[in-house]
Amino acid sequence: MKRTINFGILGPGKIAHRFAAAFEYVPEAKVYAVASRDAEKGKDFAQTYGVGKCYSSYEELVADPQVDVIYISTPHPFHYSQTLLCLKHGKPVLCEKPMAINFRQASAMIDLARQQKVFFMEGMWSRFFPATHKALELIQSGAIGEVKYLTADFGFAAPVNLENRVYKMSLGGGAQLDVGVYPMFLALLVLGKPKEIKSFSELASTGADTTTSALMGYENGAIAHILSSIVTDSPKDAIIMGTLGRVTLHAPWHKSQQVSLRMNSGEATDHSFPHSGNGFEFQVEEVVKCLKENKLESNLMPHHFSLLMAEVSDEIRRQGGIRYAEDMA
Repeated sequence: MKRTINFGILGPGKIAHRFAAAFEYVPEAKVYAVASRDAEKGKDFAQTYGVGKCYSSYEELVADPQVDVIYISTPHPFHYSQTLLCLKHGKPVLCEKPMAINFRQASAMIDLARQQKVFFMEGMWSRFFPATHKALELIQSGAIGEVKYLTADFGFAAPVNLENRVYKMSLGGGAQLDVGVYPMFLALLVLGKPKEIKSFSELASTGADTTTSALMGYENGAIAHILSSIVTDSPKDAIIMGTLGRVTLHAPWHKSQQVSLRMNSGEATDHSFPHSGNGFEFQVEEVVKCLKENKLESNLMPHHFSLLMAEVSDEIRRQGGIRYAEDMA
């Protein structure tokens, strides 16, 4: 594949701005095109980031032969149909997390990607940070012994507005799908599939969960405690405790630049990972690497892991009474 990878962005919303800003730090890629059904919004985005092509329909974007991969950054209820559109046209896809509302959708998306033999990856950007790599390296090397407990949270206090995206079920509102995917991701990355899940949710009048907490129990006795909220600002630390010590991803852990190792003996080591960009560059670099190696999925964020995330999220929502229209289909 050619040296410069041309990204197309489908939906120039808030997250897309942060994504596009990261390309300054990835010389092997550029934002080549953007598609928006709001012509003025698309034009402004293109001007801001020096994007050469601006389309008023998603169909035009996927039909452009110069687009190497499409980043889907719309609200999650739209990921399913938009990903299918791209994959049917043979376009590789990086789909913002959560990649789907539920396991059924996630399975269909991955099945189509495999059938079409097209690259597809869920955009779980936290997976690609150097701090995440370091924490996982310490844990897997046995530095803290056998992992017995993990705790991670992500909560923010959003304005109470039932018309806001985080409260509207038609836009995938609620804490679990919006930010709960982060602590859930970490628990599954470190400990794998749980044997048992106990979940609790507080629901707004719209049906969206304002706070969701889950306990996950594992065969080896390990326990994970995860929390997400749209009504309270949580500490955003992640701590993994083992028989010999603990690893901490310091706040905000989902984009941490510091990892600490504290041993039971009192020995302490800190690892810092400062970077100039906003962190999306690490995810972009992974996509570029995969495309240049003609991979259909990332080794770091493989299809089976995205399916596990969707499966566990479904169970957390089921127990908490969180239901979307897509769950009834």
